[in-house]
Amino acid sequence: MSGLEFIMAARAFPGERQAARAATLQIGRRIINRELVGVAGVNDAFIPGEQVYAHSDVAGHGAGFIEHVWTHEGVEVARHYMPIGDDRRWRTWSRHRLEVGAYTVELYGPDGRRMAVRNFFVGSVAGH
Repeated sequence: MSGLEFIMAARAFPGERQAARAATLQIGRRIINRELVGVAGVNDAFIPGEQVYAHSDVAGHGAGFIEHVWTHEGVEVARHYMPIGDDRRWRTWSRHRLEVGAYTVELYGPDGRRMAVRNFFVGSVAGH
């Protein structure tokens, strides 16, 4: 991944002021109006070659950087650093093109602690 591709693969946007501590992480197909859409379901699984997004919603964890760490079959394949501020809710995302196998996406806070994790599997597609 080139430097420009790396920068273009992750985003962070401030939202409304929020003091409560919160962190969520979801995986889906698209970002529309800074929100995730297209979460995989039982009959609508992610497929090889598909680009998916890890979307975080973070508040109350202090200013600094959060990280999305993508692993495929236990090997780190991407690490995205996204800035967040101290006094607002932040929605951030990174993206990755999928291959067949098991994935884990972890969300780490500015203090280095893991705040959320998502696991999913990408199966092969008949005829590919």
